[in-house]
Amino acid sequence: MLMILHAGLGSAHHRANLRLSELPYDGLPVDITAQCVIGFVIACFGISKVAGEFKDISATNDLNRKTLDSITNVPSFYHFAHRGRSIHSIIYS
Repeated sequence: MLMILHAGLGSAHHRANLRLSELPYDGLPVDITAQCVIGFVIACFGISKVAGEFKDISATNDLNRKTLDSITNVPSFYHFAHRGRSIHSIIYS
């Protein structure tokens, strides 16, 4: 990330020098472009190594190991304070 930041500062400095010397903008110099590309490649490689194991795109590998009961079991949907409690008290009182 520091390399990309340094390339950004270098490009801003290059543009400022072009404005002061009143030269037309022809693009960034090769060294700034190379520094940005190399920094991007290093950042992508570092992120892929820090992220850990990648999972398969297809979900069938994960689903083959689970039973249907464990797939449909969602504890966040459990709700015990419902109207059945009040109907039960009316019926059995």
